[in-house]
Amino acid sequence: MTMIFQAINGSLTSIGKDLKESIVSMLFCTFGDLLTGITMGLLTNSISALPALIILIPPAIGMRGNIFASLGSRLGTYLHTGELVVGRKSRLLSENIFSSFSLTMVMSIYLGFVAWFIASHIGMHVDVISLSLISIIGGALSAFIMLFFTFMIAFESFKRGWDPDNMTSPLITLAGDVVTLPLLFLAMEIVISMTNEERLIIFSLLIIASLIITFYPLKGKTYRRILLESIPIFLACGLLSSFSGQILGSGFDTIMAAAGILTMVPAFLEDGGAIGSILAAKFSSQLHIGSMKPSFRPSKHVFKLFLMMHVIGLIIFPLIGVFAYAISILLHLSSYSLFQMIIIALIAGEILIFIANNVAYYLSIISFRMGLNPDNVVIPLLTSAMDFIGTASLVGVLYLLGFG
Repeated sequence: MTMIFQAINGSLTSIGKDLKESIVSMLFCTFGDLLTGITMGLLTNSISALPALIILIPPAIGMRGNIFASLGSRLGTYLHTGELVVGRKSRLLSENIFSSFSLTMVMSIYLGFVAWFIASHIGMHVDVISLSLISIIGGALSAFIMLFFTFMIAFESFKRGWDPDNMTSPLITLAGDVVTLPLLFLAMEIVISMTNEERLIIFSLLIIASLIITFYPLKGKTYRRILLESIPIFLACGLLSSFSGQILGSGFDTIMAAAGILTMVPAFLEDGGAIGSILAAKFSSQLHIGSMKPSFRPSKHVFKLFLMMHVIGLIIFPLIGVFAYAISILLHLSSYSLFQMIIIALIAGEILIFIANNVAYYLSIISFRMGLNPDNVVIPLLTSAMDFIGTASLVGVLYLLGFG
């Protein structure tokens, strides 16, 4: 009997620790997303000047989170398994740095072309070189900053005795939000100031540089595996995230009529993706160390984690509604009432978490059973799916409640 009580107490202690660490990281992430919401509100006029940029914003922010949250997840696994020691240089570390930067450049080029195609399809006029150049410059500038943040968050959390799986994804997605959006607009200003000839020359040079960076260091086994497993996944992810951009682009006039909702979008999508990413990172680590079986039937422990995510959502998503309303009032943007903003964020958020729980679990199980590393596969697919599903949930709830 004593052993049973000890096991129950240990389980509750573990879940309580996970809940506390996850809520702290998510609260920090949500408060930090105030900056993103304010940035989005302040730059509303810039979006009006180049509407096609609204299509690039979700996949650009999402891809930054995909690449560097995956890196953070791998670092967490390496630290848990002892493959990586804090403060010690290794080839494993170098190959992860190279692969993350290469993926950033390749995917930035890809997203520029996808965003241009979607923009053209829905009647937004922008040339492919300009949009691609904005994507590449914004991606290159943000990669340097995101590498620093990712390593700092993973190593510092591990050194302090926290589980990196609870900390890296939310904080890295926060950094991705804060860094990517202003740099994207900065890139837009740079590109707009160029002549057509300058754009063509710089675009060509960046394409060549990206190819050299990607293929020159193809020596390490880890580097090759990350690229081979990640690129096909990221191509699909970029397409999924771009669909969320298409939803925003198609409803551009309606959204701009209540621009306060636009200030909610980055925080809503990133917090939804971060909640799912916490689960994905934990599942990956547990599958690697053997504490969780790759069964298609979730265990009681997994259901407890699902419930934990819903509890976090009850705290986080109403805050997003409050923040979006406050930003709207501060920046004199048209908005719904405070109560309406909270209800919209809460209902759409809980729907998103329900889907994220199941997607995170089954993607982790399927990828692991297929012999793929979940750290390379699950978080990118999950966060990109959450971009699309989150945007659809948000817009769907607007219409369901009669606010649209």
